[in-house]
Amino acid sequence: MKCQLRQGGLFLPLDDHIEVYCKSPYYTQCTQYSLHLKNTIQLVDKKAPRNRRKYERVVSHHPVTLVKLFPSGEIVAHFSIIGRTLDLSKGGLRLATEKPLINDTMVRFSFEESFPESLRKGKGEIAWSNKIIDEPGYQAGISFKDDHLINTMGVYLGLYHNHS
Repeated sequence: MKCQLRQGGLFLPLDDHIEVYCKSPYYTQCTQYSLHLKNTIQLVDKKAPRNRRKYERVVSHHPVTLVKLFPSGEIVAHFSIIGRTLDLSKGGLRLATEKPLINDTMVRFSFEESFPESLRKGKGEIAWSNKIIDEPGYQAGISFKDDHLINTMGVYLGLYHNHS
């Protein structure tokens, strides 16, 4: 149903429009809302700097423990590597470690008790690992491989980032 009230100029919704769309979960079906949202997204896309990152990073420092996994998901050895996150994103994390990590390795990571329970453990893949130039240690990126974890982290970071 297309709104016929606006032909250029200001749109003032009638009471029934407000009840049906503006004050209901169906607001996304309002043509005015859809047009405004589309224009806003286009404007943001034009102004946003080009970034090769798929998801925004949020600076966050947490101790994290890594354990190497076989492709089947079984633990390779009970030898763990301790690191500290530098930032988190919906799709993964960046961390600092004392030892280098091997690209394309599957790992299970776990955070301490203070981290939200639904995000304390997860699986990921080492996307990259580099020596830190001016100081001892390494940095690495881990990409999450679980859709549930990706979505839950996205919600957590949205709440964390908007309220900190």
